[in-house]
Amino acid sequence: MERDQEIRYTEIEKTDAYIYDKVEMKVRVEEIYEVVIKDLDGISFIKRAVAPYIKDFSGHANYKRWNQQFDLSNWHFFMAFDGEKPVGGAVLCCNSAELHMLEGREDLGILWDIRVDSAYKRRGVGGKLFDMVMTKAMGMGLCQLKIECQNNNVPAAAFYFKQGAHLGAVNRYAYYGDADEEVQFLLYLDIEAAGV
Repeated sequence: MERDQEIRYTEIEKTDAYIYDKVEMKVRVEEIYEVVIKDLDGISFIKRAVAPYIKDFSGHANYKRWNQQFDLSNWHFFMAFDGEKPVGGAVLCCNSAELHMLEGREDLGILWDIRVDSAYKRRGVGGKLFDMVMTKAMGMGLCQLKIECQNNNVPAAAFYFKQGAHLGAVNRYAYYGDADEEVQFLLYLDIEAAGV
């Protein structure tokens, strides 16, 4: 375990991963990346202000649901605690044939989820959790990390680009039929180039 000020960081056992769901996953949305397709002439991304709202991902992104849907054998859970209170978490997935996002590659990992309690944002918690994921991925011999982000999570996209990620794909129909109809961004980060 490592300490960063009063926050304690650790990788937890899967038997304790139910704790992960105690960390909220709320994002304040004030702007989005509007995706404009110009046929084969290109794609434009226009940052546009929207009426502020809170997006709560907890209903779709949680350990209870993942444990029912997937084999978690190759999933790794990282947590941040303030005392006994869980305040952040991140999940790394790899070597799981059932996850199509892994593209059948054994050298690719997915940052499946990262979250920080609203009261602890902008204190470096997400950055430390991200570093733990990268260190684990490097130790496992993975070459690249894949990250999903939505067009309405501008702060997350900015964070991943700051870490050195690049845009690999845009899927305007990944959430087709959902109320928000968000646009999916798939980002890639070369682990060795990140220099963790």
